[in-house]
Amino acid sequence: MSTAESRMNTVGLVLVSHSRALAMATETLIRQVTGSNVRMAIAAGAGDEGADLGTDALQILAAIESLDDPMGTLVLMDMGSALLSTETALGLLSEPVRARVLMSSGPFVEGAMAAALAASGGASLTDVRQEAENGLRMKQQQLAPDNATAKENPQIPADSPEHQLSLYLADPAGLHLRPAAALAKLALARSTPSFIAAAKHPDNRVSASSLTAILGLDLRQGDEIYLQTSGPDADAFLDRAAACLQEDQHPPAKMPVPVENEATKHPQGAAPGFAQGPLIIHDELLTTVPRSYCDDCAEALHTFLEAVAEVRRQLSDHPILEAQNVLLSDPALLKKTTTLIQNEHLDAASAWAQSISQAASQIDALSDPILRARSADLRDLGNRVLQALGVTADLQPWQGPPAILLVNELLPSVALRFDPEQVLGVIDRHGSANSHAAILLRGSGIPYVINADPVIFANTQYVAMDGKTGELWPDPDARILETLHDREQMHQDQNSAGSYGQITLSDGSTLELWANVASTAEAAAARRLGATGIGLLRTEFFFLDQQTLPDEESQCQFLRQVMAPMQGLPIVVRALDAGADKPLTFMALGAEANPALGRRGLRALLAYPDIFALQLRAMLRAGRDHDLRIMLPMVTNPEELRSARMILEQAHQQLEAAGLAHRWPVPLGIMAEVPAVALCMKQFNGLSDFVSIGSNDLTQYTLASDRSNALLQTLGNAAHPAVLELCRKMVQDSHAPVSICGEAAGDPQIAPLLVDCGIRRLSMAPLRLSNVYKRVSGT
Repeated sequence: MSTAESRMNTVGLVLVSHSRALAMATETLIRQVTGSNVRMAIAAGAGDEGADLGTDALQILAAIESLDDPMGTLVLMDMGSALLSTETALGLLSEPVRARVLMSSGPFVEGAMAAALAASGGASLTDVRQEAENGLRMKQQQLAPDNATAKENPQIPADSPEHQLSLYLADPAGLHLRPAAALAKLALARSTPSFIAAAKHPDNRVSASSLTAILGLDLRQGDEIYLQTSGPDADAFLDRAAACLQEDQHPPAKMPVPVENEATKHPQGAAPGFAQGPLIIHDELLTTVPRSYCDDCAEALHTFLEAVAEVRRQLSDHPILEAQNVLLSDPALLKKTTTLIQNEHLDAASAWAQSISQAASQIDALSDPILRARSADLRDLGNRVLQALGVTADLQPWQGPPAILLVNELLPSVALRFDPEQVLGVIDRHGSANSHAAILLRGSGIPYVINADPVIFANTQYVAMDGKTGELWPDPDARILETLHDREQMHQDQNSAGSYGQITLSDGSTLELWANVASTAEAAAARRLGATGIGLLRTEFFFLDQQTLPDEESQCQFLRQVMAPMQGLPIVVRALDAGADKPLTFMALGAEANPALGRRGLRALLAYPDIFALQLRAMLRAGRDHDLRIMLPMVTNPEELRSARMILEQAHQQLEAAGLAHRWPVPLGIMAEVPAVALCMKQFNGLSDFVSIGSNDLTQYTLASDRSNALLQTLGNAAHPAVLELCRKMVQDSHAPVSICGEAAGDPQIAPLLVDCGIRRLSMAPLRLSNVYKRVSGT
């Protein structure tokens, strides 16, 4: 018999490990002992090439199928959560293949070695599994006290009492997300089940490996809890669990309030305006998914697991989202979804949405407001997986009665669709005054307060807010409401219709005030307030929740609607500014260590010329009856502008050949956001028809300061001398008109400094026009 034939008549071994390095080292060790006479496959690690810790059911499935043989296949797993991935993979196998697979509870390294020795000798699948599960016997006998013979079964008998540890929760926030996630990770790493229960409800014990179940216990400061487990490593596990929970062993006295960082201690105003109304905990509501069924349950489960794997890859780049990664390993969530697919024949999206919705509803019902806030993590995770499944978000994220929304962290794609008639104001537990969400809310006139402490809203039903100062009044009395009414009336008077488009300066020159818009409502406000034109029409927010590229007609209709209120006035449309903090699923730019310095703006568009050309055609068609100008974001070198002009010319030729009416010719300008452009502005003379300074990114790159990081705001803003010097240099060196369309243009304190630099065109959120007009004109 040949070597190949002997190998085909042995039991196959699949090594499932969280660590690819561990699995490969184990295989190397086995090969040194058994040679090549054992069929083995590795299913280890997660992410690209298994570089991350984790297990992947699809990888396990492929490994089992590669070894399928009448002799059968044995699967060995290193830690507890690998069991869940393996069970999921087995559910995807065809019944004949599934019947030839067994799982082993034996130790990973010793069990694999024992199994390989048995398999190489031609043992049956059952005997190979038995050898794997006896893999620790020799070591146990060798290390038994007084050389006593170890028991045949090293585990605690089923009728023996479990190991239990009692402790008290000392954290003022109770058992909140971070320690709960740490406990779940510890439990997932063991093959022996472990449980947690509250002394007040001892019969309601839940798996310590399920993060949603732990949070559902609603454990608070001072509660006594029980941790229970068994197995030879029980004491070590309980010690580590107690350490990660950071608990005291006695009922706590009054605990000191944790010291908070001054940068995030107090609420801050991020979009001016006054609002009062019912308070609704919004927390990025889960996308509505119609209940639908599947014909092929195995295919639906396969689709679901691929989506989970994709989200794991996304989350692995963001340490701050570690808790969501733990939730993706939650056996309760995955088991519930798998059961709904296999038993009720729901499709992947319906099953996952139902599982997440039920889990989030349980968290919503908790009495502790801090724990209730964790439902946002569940819903956000739910939406991430749904997006990976191709399910787009609802067009209207809030359709209830007019209210003030309390959110966990507002996304720009959600802010874009808020209706000011329904969303009276937004209170954000996190957020940044320089975020795109804040920019959009300022443009819509929706008051916005960031860095709010959710504890102050416990049991609050009505709230008043000042989006300029960051002041919040839970359940305000009549006196406060009267004072706010007077403030609000003054604010409305300042933003009533008027002519705030032009100012004659003392030197006789004219300063033009333009508007930044992203919606029809903002364009209408700009017209009402007398803006000279649209200095920045943002297009990227139209794309953010799209799973596929919108076609040319859809893009054209969107642009026409936004342009309509500004008929007869100049309109600058910015090409798609994707990448960095605005990723798009249909532009696979790849993972980047620092996306803010990566392929974004024009760099991304030139990497996808077909997408670029499609948008340009839509712009030209939508602007056929308008004074259209096109602006390119994130330009660095003149060669990029030359390439963009070629694609624009081709778009014109394609429309002409198709007989479609469009605007031609159109001015083509650049956004100056990169310091290199400011320093080499003369190189763009003759190539760019206009220049618009993007002060947000120019400030960020000049000061090396992430504009979304509230902790770095003290480093400076666009009023920093270095930023102003770059602005002044561009005005001096450019032959084309220079404007500014960043947030600095709408700041009454910074705008006069920009005028001093020689800039004669400022573009800002419509509702900032009157304040800047009055500040610069002195009226």
